[in-house]
Amino acid sequence: MADKTPKLTAWEKARIVAIELHGAKRALAGITHQPDIDRRIKRIEDRARRQANGK
Repeated sequence: MADKTPKLTAWEKARIVAIELHGAKRALAGITHQPDIDRRIKRIEDRARRQANGK
C-alpha cells in the first residue's frame, strides 16, 4: 500500500487539472509523447504524500 495516492487538497487537484488541460491542448496539436506531464502530476502527488507523512 506504499503506492496509495494521498488525499489531495483543492489546490493540488486544481493544479493537476490545469496540467492535464495543458497536455490535452498539446495532444490536439499532435504531440502524443508527453512524459513531462506525467512527471509534473507525479511530483504533486509525491509532495502531498510527503506532507501527509509529516516529512
